Amino acid sequence: MNVTYGTDYSAGELSPADLETFTDYDIRFLVRYIGWPDNPKCISHYPGAYQRHVQAGRTVLLAAEGDAHDPAAGHDGGAAMAERAVKDANSIGYPASPPIFFCSDGWLADSGITVATAMSYLDGAATAMGKERTGAYGFRDFIQAAKDGGHAQWLWLCGSPPTDTEVANGLTHIYQWNGGTLHIHGLAADLNWAYPGVLDALRKSLPAVPPWPLEPGNYFGLITGPPASHGGFYPSERGWVQLIQQALIRKGFVPGVTDPNSGWADGIYRDPIRQAVLQFQQSVGHKQTGNIGPADWALLLS
Repeated sequence: MNVTYGTDYSAGELSPADLETFTDYDIRFLVRYIGWPDNPKCISHYPGAYQRHVQAGRTVLLAAEGDAHDPAAGHDGGAAMAERAVKDANSIGYPASPPIFFCSDGWLADSGITVATAMSYLDGAATAMGKERTGAYGFRDFIQAAKDGGHAQWLWLCGSPPTDTEVANGLTHIYQWNGGTLHIHGLAADLNWAYPGVLDALRKSLPAVPPWPLEPGNYFGLITGPPASHGGFYPSERGWVQLIQQALIRKGFVPGVTDPNSGWADGIYRDPIRQAVLQFQQSVGHKQTGNIGPADWALLLS
């Protein structure tokens, strides 16, 4: 079967160059964690990482996971997890249509979680963010029930591989191979593959948002000349502004604000942002324009 290879990992962040020089498999998609920007396992911990992967032509999907007991929280816990995940996903410019996977990282019975409670957890997530975006990750007990009851639109199976019949019957869209571990530039990662048509279907679900132009432009009066994106997922203009606000906070250019996820980073351009940009440009010896160009952006992310 002609599958498309991908990977998920939580021990750090890989660069597009790391993935390009990894020759064991042609990695075309990533599943990355979201929801805890202070946790190094999450892609939101690395400003600009999402955009860099997208610009390199890879599809990036997101997963929200606290620990193996997440589904025990039932409906309210699923709704709270979805709200947390969506807020963090929005902060990195993740579009509003591709899925976020909610995880059961272990057999339900081993954790004393009933199937009904686990399905209620998925229903809570779907209530908060829409069933069309809700994904489920886990072993057959979790995934089969999610499929049979229509509790999740997207299914990511781990454990023993599905049979051809199970794939044909829609048991899973993505499979995580548990027979070993990849080592990509020293970082442990899992091998995944998407079955034929899955990534095409995901890309078709995206809103009709044009890519960033190659020529310099003006976005909310702040960003000039962002790099071109391709591969299907495009960050919103507001998402870019929010990324810059968060980077300015992390660099210490916003007096009195230390939390990159505070309300100050709302994605809306206003004069305090321009003043912070001017101070940053002065500190690095760049021309003080108040707009973020490619050279400024590279230093903000360093």
